[in-house]
Amino acid sequence: MASVEDELDSLVRADVYRSKEDVISDAVRALLTLKPGLRIEIAVDLYRNGKVTLWKAADIASLSLEEFKDILASKSIKIEVSGSGEESRTRLARIGLL
Repeated sequence: MASVEDELDSLVRADVYRSKEDVISDAVRALLTLKPGLRIEIAVDLYRNGKVTLWKAADIASLSLEEFKDILASKSIKIEVSGSGEESRTRLARIGLL
């Protein structure tokens, strides 16, 4: 039985993809389409580890800010409100509040 590594290499050698990274990126996109709840887990992890702002995490999760805050609260994750004023204005304008 071929390993995942062998399968990745085969797809690249067959010129289906340019690189293993491209195969993996495509596979992850397909996985997130099939299991959209994983986007929430990614967003929570990125937020918890300070990689993204609260606004960006909600966007990644495809949730409203309030919905995402509720998820964080349910996981006992402290909400740090940060981000630039410009980011807040952009978000508010996008949803029609500015």
